[in-house]
Amino acid sequence: MANTFFKVIPVQPVLRDQCEITMRLYLHQVVTGPNHNQETMVPSSHPFSFGMIVINDWPIYDGPDFNTSTIVAHARGMHVQVDQVNNTWYTSMNIEFVDDRFNGSKLQVMGTTPETGEWAIVGGTGQLAMAYGTIQHNIVKNNPGIEATRQLDIHAFYSTPQTQADVTTTTNTIGQ
Repeated sequence: MANTFFKVIPVQPVLRDQCEITMRLYLHQVVTGPNHNQETMVPSSHPFSFGMIVINDWPIYDGPDFNTSTIVAHARGMHVQVDQVNNTWYTSMNIEFVDDRFNGSKLQVMGTTPETGEWAIVGGTGQLAMAYGTIQHNIVKNNPGIEATRQLDIHAFYSTPQTQADVTTTTNTIGQ
């Protein structure tokens, strides 16, 4: 008989002022050409490019038509070819917001990048402090080897930033 290697224990939420957010955004990856937004930093001679490291600065738009949409963020990080047999890229990046509402805030994202898949949101800063959640991503337009457009369906939870008044109140309550 197999041993149970895990135990699930329900817990009460410990974060106060937690918010949930959903977004549908569009990432534009340009592999080659004069407007490319990624660069190979470590090439590979392996048949499946195993070990190749590519740095990216992909713009993220609020709509699928880049001519009429606005850049609201940039996906800045790297992706690494991590499979010796298949085309599997591991991606680690910050989604850095530049729009009015979340300007300067970041989501830390990681995972593999198949045509359709899911990335983990493992952290956040600014207005999206302590974020966690997932991003469902799928290619909605593809010109292989040249460029691709990914639809990003973001679902995250985050803690609202404390104001100085919140910190003072908490400190005073603890000290009494």
